[in-house]
Amino acid sequence: MTISDYQISSVIKTYMKNMKVRMNRPGNEREVENREDEVSISREGMKKMMYDRIGEHVTEKLKRHDER
Repeated sequence: MTISDYQISSVIKTYMKNMKVRMNRPGNEREVENREDEVSISREGMKKMMYDRIGEHVTEKLKRHDER
């Protein structure tokens, strides 16, 4: 199925119009200000990240040592 440029621009225009209407509603300022992003990483994910970083660091050191 082919999607035309006109269809894409129409969807974007409609989205932007709806966002403007939402932002102009009274009382919406509090809703926007109170939003906070929160990221939580599991212990397993944190371990994997640390092992990957350590592995990269060791690999870099070994490459430098081999170049000498």
